Amino acid sequence: MKEITYLSLIEVWNYSFDCMILLSEGGNILTLNRPASRLFLGSPSTLTGSSIYELIPSEDFRKSLQKKEKTGVAVSIGTKQLVANISFITTENSSGAYLLILKDLSQTQQLHHQIQRLNNTKQLFDLILDNLNEGICVIDEHGTILFYNRKAGELDTLEPETIRNKRVHDVWNVDENTSTLLTSLRTRRTLNHRETKFSSHGKAITSLTRTVPLILDDNTAGAMEISKDITEQKQLSETIMQLQKQGKGNSEPLSPLLSRKNNTRFQFENIVFSSREMAQSVEQARRSARSKSNILIVGETGTGKELFAQSIHNESPRKNKPFIAQNCAALPESLLESLLFGTTAGSFTGAIDRPGLFEQAHNGTLMLDEVNSMGTGLQAKLLRVLQERKVQRLGSTKVIDIDVRVIATINEEPLEAISNDRLREDLYYRLGVVNLVIPPLRSRKDDIRVLIEHFIDKHAELLDVTVEGLESDIFKFFMNYHWPGNVRQLEHVIEGCLNLVYDESMIGYDHLPPVFKNKIQQQENSISSEQSLQYSGSLPEQIERLERIMIEQAMKSTNGNITKAGEQLGISRQNLNYKLKKYQIYS
Repeated sequence: MKEITYLSLIEVWNYSFDCMILLSEGGNILTLNRPASRLFLGSPSTLTGSSIYELIPSEDFRKSLQKKEKTGVAVSIGTKQLVANISFITTENSSGAYLLILKDLSQTQQLHHQIQRLNNTKQLFDLILDNLNEGICVIDEHGTILFYNRKAGELDTLEPETIRNKRVHDVWNVDENTSTLLTSLRTRRTLNHRETKFSSHGKAITSLTRTVPLILDDNTAGAMEISKDITEQKQLSETIMQLQKQGKGNSEPLSPLLSRKNNTRFQFENIVFSSREMAQSVEQARRSARSKSNILIVGETGTGKELFAQSIHNESPRKNKPFIAQNCAALPESLLESLLFGTTAGSFTGAIDRPGLFEQAHNGTLMLDEVNSMGTGLQAKLLRVLQERKVQRLGSTKVIDIDVRVIATINEEPLEAISNDRLREDLYYRLGVVNLVIPPLRSRKDDIRVLIEHFIDKHAELLDVTVEGLESDIFKFFMNYHWPGNVRQLEHVIEGCLNLVYDESMIGYDHLPPVFKNKIQQQENSISSEQSLQYSGSLPEQIERLERIMIEQAMKSTNGNITKAGEQLGISRQNLNYKLKKYQIYS
């Protein structure tokens, strides 16, 4: 009977996951189980009789064998980290033995590190989501809030830390039928809605919300709600619509230059020029006004693209019909789409029946300013309208016939915009049936004089000042300036100067804006440096002296940047480095 019991205990001993070793009082191995044999890379027969101190050469472990129970003793064997529990067993013949149980902590530590990495990753994702401009709220399958970011707290005027780990019912006065999160969780459907609520300061906040169920392996694990604040877009849309209604219903001229009741102010007679280049552009625009074809006007910012567009409309057979202009860069794409094509009640929450700009411009002209700032997706929809001459409001199945001439403008080279994916090639060919190019002011400097006179006459009367013109050196500077803002910049500079005129009859240096004064001062310093050269010595000596001055000026203007200074001087960085050492010029 004893033998059967002993055999049964041996089987249990060997099937244990822990390493178990029976030691004599002197530390010799009496017997050990199979996991312990594998730990020491041996077999019970070869390891029996060995000293445990040779297998575990640790002084702390040696001190732990003191004929008493000890737990949690740290033991290292190779790369493995273990913990030892030691029990002292007394037998009937008064001799004793140690039962040593070793637990492998390596796998536990690996799991701990994995859990730590997962926690770090979760914190990183929480940080990313917390810095989004959209409000995000996530619940689990029981309706407990797992995540609630900063933007959601701003929209709901709640503190995120006080919301997390609470049930939806405890935070908001809702049930399964009134809560979008709980409804999406229950029905496994995606919900979209728009909502307007008021903050604690009484400010109305309008948000678009999308609620989606979170499904894992066909089981509903929770739901997520994403809210976007569209308060500013809504206010901007309402303002634009109101202005358009006022423009359509206003029977009085908008300004002294308004020649017709069609929202325009300009005709070709209002274009001021004297250059041959501008005369060609105006003549081409006059000829194109007679047709119905779409027009693409190419020109830098401030060259007068809308002035041309209005003049073309007022010279065309559509002159008594509406002229509507829309800057494509001023609005988000979703708002611009609804503005262009119109909306139908029910197309989204809060939408009403509203005609788009194409419908409002029927039989007239629609100007699309900076069409290259429109997204390519919306450009594709615009192309379809232009091809079919039909428009369909958002959310509607009804197709409306339209007769609209489109004049589009672009502030960069069309082929460059196409290569950089800012303009669809097919849309370019549809819009650019007629291409008009307005040259920049720096390419038609003959116009600067007449434009200066025109702007002085225009603004001097409004400001009640009398000015004859510009001082000769200032006029020379204006003629040589590159005018990145073109005619618009020139007009603003003249108007700014006239505001500073008191009793002077000419616009001089003191009336100029600071940026112009700085440029004039830089030019004078450059001329002064050149004039300070002493024309003595041989020609090579003079060249070296001039070269040194130019290098010093380039290094000063680029704040010591050798690469930029080299580009400014037209030489390589290596060559400039050589010359800096040669002339002992230190950046």
